[in-house]
Amino acid sequence: MNRLFIMAAALGSLAGPAWAQSNLGWLHDAPAASFSKADIKLLVDALHKALDSPTDGTAVTWENPAAGNGGSITPGKDPKGRAGCRLAHIQNRHVATQLTTDIVFCKKGGEWKYTPS
Repeated sequence: MNRLFIMAAALGSLAGPAWAQSNLGWLHDAPAASFSKADIKLLVDALHKALDSPTDGTAVTWENPAAGNGGSITPGKDPKGRAGCRLAHIQNRHVATQLTTDIVFCKKGGEWKYTPS
């Protein structure tokens, strides 16, 4: 599975038949479900920048003005205190739809991986 798909799935951007095969169907109205590949790339780039930042609480924003999509990622400490893990407070919007969620990512093998709580 490609890394971008895994990251996008963790952020709620699964689309089409994948919804029926997952337990993420409740995300079908999430902004990320309507993001283009360009939006996902901007989002993932912002996520990596936020997670790689040594500072907690400083938001990294992303924006696709042509599509009206954007958001921010604010990194923080892992609620479970695990070394190499960070909380990402993610706010995304697609036109008028918005969603805020907190997701934990842990760095494994030099890459940030979604870590279910």
